[in-house]
Amino acid sequence: MSMDFLEAVEEQLVAATERGISRRRWRWPWLMRIRVPVRAPSVGIAAGVGAALAASAIAATITIPSSKPKAKAQTATLRFAGLRSYTAPGAVPIGFQPQSFTAISEYTWWLLGTAPCGRHSCTTIVRTTDGGPQFTRISAPPTSAVSEVRFADSSDGYAVGPQLWSTHDGGRTWSRQHLGATVGDLAIADGYVYALAFSHGRSHLMRSVVGADRWATLSDVGDGFLSSLWVQGPTVIVQSGSHLLVSRNQGIQFRRRRGVRHAGNCGYDGGPGALWALCSTGMAPDEIVLSHDLGNTFTTAAQVPNGPIGAFAAASGTTAVASGQGPLYVTTNSGASWRRVAAPSANWTYLGFTDATHGVAIGQFGTASRQDYRLYYTIDAGRSYHFVPIG
Repeated sequence: MSMDFLEAVEEQLVAATERGISRRRWRWPWLMRIRVPVRAPSVGIAAGVGAALAASAIAATITIPSSKPKAKAQTATLRFAGLRSYTAPGAVPIGFQPQSFTAISEYTWWLLGTAPCGRHSCTTIVRTTDGGPQFTRISAPPTSAVSEVRFADSSDGYAVGPQLWSTHDGGRTWSRQHLGATVGDLAIADGYVYALAFSHGRSHLMRSVVGADRWATLSDVGDGFLSSLWVQGPTVIVQSGSHLLVSRNQGIQFRRRRGVRHAGNCGYDGGPGALWALCSTGMAPDEIVLSHDLGNTFTTAAQVPNGPIGAFAAASGTTAVASGQGPLYVTTNSGASWRRVAAPSANWTYLGFTDATHGVAIGQFGTASRQDYRLYYTIDAGRSYHFVPIG
């Protein structure tokens, strides 16, 4: 890291100290399932899918590797019926591979991933409360059938995909939520947690008060195959076929919008004022589109170089980042053009922004025989990314 970068970080830390930690809303980004590599025997797909909210944003913190020696991987795991997980707190295991990220403040983050335990790969959750310099392991659900983590606050969190587990004591204990279906997407906003549940070829949207574990189906969504859940504040958006269903009152009532024509498989990010979508039909090139009327009409962005697109995230109505086959690209003119980001080339499996300038990325490095997932962050709206060591 250059002195210019460290000086910029120091200035932001001083400013953050002077103004105190704000409580901004987290706009959780998403990642298309079809683009994420699967590593067996791990917890399944990597990184987050769908839009979920937690509070606040990442601070621009200095993440200098610790000088302490790495601790040996502990094997406090629960093993039954082929399910393996680190179910006790401790040091970050050597070889931890981050897959999904969530945050509730500028300094408190969680990452769900896998780590070696003997000859196997075990579900692992790590946490930092100082913005990255120090991570510790917390208890994980006793299952390998989760691939994403979401926390609404320091106590209430969820691990999802395809099973759903909840904790209300900061991860000390977890309980499985039996919704009668597999859960493909989960989002949190305004004191509610939303889940897309799939069973026997049908899908429905469910909701619970955060911390209550009392799930009910939102009936106004109607019939049809639902996908790509996205929420921000009281606004809830679900894709139904090529149309969008939009609620402005926490899912009580929905109105149908025209959505993306020939949408295929889409994921959404941004906000009510500027809603982005990355869509793929599996045949035509991936397409990034932008709506300024909450999904009624969309305009098509320029093609991202070196497609297909692996991951995408929006910082604002003008700025977004997308991954090609190796490099990252950023647009600052609402998708009219793209330029390469100052970051290493990788198989980028996850991108996300917390506000207009701060965000994270998870990349897969190495070859098929030796893969390494790493966490990066940006403090300049995706123009450059810097490595965050874990453990």
